[in-house]
Amino acid sequence: MTHMTKPPQILIVEDEILIAMDLEDMVAEMGGAAVASAHTIQAAMKLAESIEADAAILDVDVAGQLVFPVADILAARGIPFLFNTGHSAEDILRSRYQSAPICRKPTLPRQLKTALKQLLASKNNSMDNGSGPLPA
Repeated sequence: MTHMTKPPQILIVEDEILIAMDLEDMVAEMGGAAVASAHTIQAAMKLAESIEADAAILDVDVAGQLVFPVADILAARGIPFLFNTGHSAEDILRSRYQSAPICRKPTLPRQLKTALKQLLASKNNSMDNGSGPLPA
């Protein structure tokens, strides 16, 4: 079997279906794969606990609930994430998740792609923490 590099697997948490579809398209354009999309906090938490993802794009306000429980699970598992939000609580995000980039809606695809590339690069650089399989 040849060593093909698997496209980056991205979890998308977004309650607005059209925005979620746009994000999936954008991830695909970058050569990534939207491994799953969640439209509720409950579904997102289940995915965050079980999914093998390289990074995640999180809406802050998902159907009226804050995404923090999902972010906490991802952080504990060492899966980097960014916030894609129209939410104004940027100071809370900064204090809770210093390393997570914040993209403001409506997000420019270029801005989001840049943030996502940085996340994936940072994950690849921190592969020495002993969690998860190393890339082939």
